[in-house]
Amino acid sequence: MGDAMPDFDDDHHGHDGHHGYHEDQGYYEDHGYHGHHGHYHGGADTDWWPLLPGLVVVLLLLAVLAHHQGYDRMLIEKWRAWSRPEQAERDAWQAAVQRYGRTAGEFAAFECDPRAVLARPALADVTRPPTARFVDEFASACALRTDGYPGAAAAAEFTRAAERAERAWSAAVDAADRVGAACFAPGERKLLDQTIKLLTAAESTPHDGERHAAYRRALARLSELERRTGWVLPGPAVGAVEHRARGMLVAVSAAAS
Repeated sequence: MGDAMPDFDDDHHGHDGHHGYHEDQGYYEDHGYHGHHGHYHGGADTDWWPLLPGLVVVLLLLAVLAHHQGYDRMLIEKWRAWSRPEQAERDAWQAAVQRYGRTAGEFAAFECDPRAVLARPALADVTRPPTARFVDEFASACALRTDGYPGAAAAAEFTRAAERAERAWSAAVDAADRVGAACFAPGERKLLDQTIKLLTAAESTPHDGERHAAYRRALARLSELERRTGWVLPGPAVGAVEHRARGMLVAVSAAAS
């Protein structure tokens, strides 16, 4: 028959006749074998482990240097600004709301004070370019005003509108101060001065009858000024004078009865 199969010693045969099998499990663990069905997993490369202590020292030195130079605080602030952009936008919007409120308050106080309007007649004249610009910018900001935070895009738009209205109000006030009553003719300025004096007298006299008469004469002067020039005292200011005149009339009537 053919050549006889070579005989293998025990180092290459297990007891079950399978080629290369070792009963000693330690042999396979020493050579990186784990599991079943002949799968082999080589050992992990651990050459970088000796570098770990040096890497830690370098990182600590960099951290100390950054703290000494203030970089850590700068990075923290940048991180906070980056991580909370909506809060910054809300703060900007809230500041714009306050800015708008101041402008609206100053405008309302002016329109409700007859003597303030007569001291700056150009500020109540919408035919004057600075006043007209303010009225337009203030109306735009008013249309964008909301009770609550409207979102990033609308908040940014309102912030810009509030800033424009504030600047336009300051510019209109400055322009009115420069012009004064120069836009009126001498006879018209006389009517303006008489009205101011009558309002001052009405507020200073202790007698109800004199106060009522002064307010009625002041309203007559204002009607004459409007007839001559077309300039009109704002409605809130006219209402304030009429209200005071009616109140004085009631007081005079009560005293007479």
